[in-house]
Amino acid sequence: MIKYVIIFFVIITNIDLFAQNKTPYPIIFVHGLAGSDQTFDETMEYLKNYCNLGNINVFDIVLNADNDNDSSLLSKDVRYTDFIYSGTNINVGRRNYKDDIADFTDGWAKSSIFAVNFKEERIRGAYGILNDYFDYSNQAAIFKQGFALGKLINEVLNYTNAKKVILVGHSMGGLAIREYLQRTNQIGKHVNWVDPNLPDGHKVARVITYGTPHLGSNTGFDPTKSGTPDQNTEAMRDMKWVYDSFTNCTDSPATGIYLFGGNEYCIQSNDSNTTFFNADINCNGQEHDSIVGICYQTYDNPDMPLPLDIKYTWITSIWFDWQGMIGDGAVAIDRQWLYNNNNEPMPQGLADTLLSNYIHTSEGGDYYNIIRGLDIPEDLDFAYCLNLDTTYIEWITLQSNLQNLDEDAFYVNVNNNNEIGIILDNFGSGIGHIDVYNENKQNIFSDDFFFLPYTKNINSKGNNRLYFKISGLANSQTYKIPYSIGIFSHNVSIKSNNNRTNSFTYFNNEFVFKNRQNGSLEIINLYGQLVFCKQFLFGTQNVRLNLPAGLYIAKYTYNNNQEISKIIIK
Repeated sequence: MIKYVIIFFVIITNIDLFAQNKTPYPIIFVHGLAGSDQTFDETMEYLKNYCNLGNINVFDIVLNADNDNDSSLLSKDVRYTDFIYSGTNINVGRRNYKDDIADFTDGWAKSSIFAVNFKEERIRGAYGILNDYFDYSNQAAIFKQGFALGKLINEVLNYTNAKKVILVGHSMGGLAIREYLQRTNQIGKHVNWVDPNLPDGHKVARVITYGTPHLGSNTGFDPTKSGTPDQNTEAMRDMKWVYDSFTNCTDSPATGIYLFGGNEYCIQSNDSNTTFFNADINCNGQEHDSIVGICYQTYDNPDMPLPLDIKYTWITSIWFDWQGMIGDGAVAIDRQWLYNNNNEPMPQGLADTLLSNYIHTSEGGDYYNIIRGLDIPEDLDFAYCLNLDTTYIEWITLQSNLQNLDEDAFYVNVNNNNEIGIILDNFGSGIGHIDVYNENKQNIFSDDFFFLPYTKNINSKGNNRLYFKISGLANSQTYKIPYSIGIFSHNVSIKSNNNRTNSFTYFNNEFVFKNRQNGSLEIINLYGQLVFCKQFLFGTQNVRLNLPAGLYIAKYTYNNNQEISKIIIK
């Protein structure tokens, strides 16, 4: 027999249980070679539909705006605002969509989901029967991609007022992220950062890469090798970890210049060979520069390192149907991550790894492992900033070593409030413990809890900032049920609604709803989906729901009032 257990509660604060959710920092997805924002369709749709994070925001950028593949120049090639080419209006910049990727709206929507698009076929005015402009925009130089990514990050920060962003890169998109973070000029200043004058001017909290050729990929055809078809785009040039020997090269075989450094002159075309579109790796209009690579052997270049105030997750994959090599079908497993001589993820102490079994072209849709990669650090030094009087969602997930204890660290600037309140919620999310620390990171409160919602009022007098660590036990399903956290500039409490107007009971295999006011009943599952909705008049209603076991929220609206109940069907 199915049993319905009804738990009534009222939350005394300004939380709207059914409002759109948000994450502490917006998430930006960066696609790879020949890809577009569609690379992450499945993952972004999951976050939109099942986590209620809002419409999908896209930023279109052209990386070959002069339509000339034989040259490479940042100032001419990278365009992220509307422009006119050959009498045609080219529309780039912001757009968003909800249900149909082809039915988009100009501008961005309130959301935590953002993606970049470099593919010319998805840019209005760039592709059509009468025109076909900016070919290979999504296979342009990684120098251009890192520069363009900095423009997107700045746009997202200005739009959301967030302190930082989270970057998720697939394949070459991970190299674009590293180019943004690592590249410096001759005096050591970061050329792509939002604010190169600040130690944390990158404004990035976490980096996740999936199937990225961190140490190169020679899977595709190489025009520097005789007898193979040409595949000579700038991106293919930059991802190679080794070329054939050229007359101009001093080493044989020649090491990939973008990744490991060298002189552009090495791969210039001459009368006896045909190589890439151009050899201008640093996109300055010249083809004889010495390039500083972003890698040194198996990890990032110590002279131009990844920032040490970011947490990194390298998601790798072994697709077992790949014949002859071990990897995901495009990148060998030992080139998908950064590591030292002891096979420890690099940067040491800041990076971890996850392993999947996806083919390279499907990795962008693996939202399970991508959500695991989004895990908030447990270190207070890397805590995510929360705004007062705002509710956020996060996930309890299995850790990289499959340990089930997950700890997430946050902080809030209390703005001289003497007392603040915290509310944690979502049955089934896995959370069960809270620690609170003062501005000196000393523990001032700890508590285990077994029932949700959980509330606590905390004396914050004498502290400008408080830290919170939320702990939970993960399993393979908790990623489906994000928990909510809200910290408020006033006291919060939960009280029993003993004088409720309406009641819910189970009788004779039917869900019986007794309402004493005309109104509307909505029942919503844990994924935010509306599974039942009906208008009722005064009286007793018999409703056969036929819902699977699980937890649901029932909301009855009448006379501009609402009563909210949790329903557990066992």
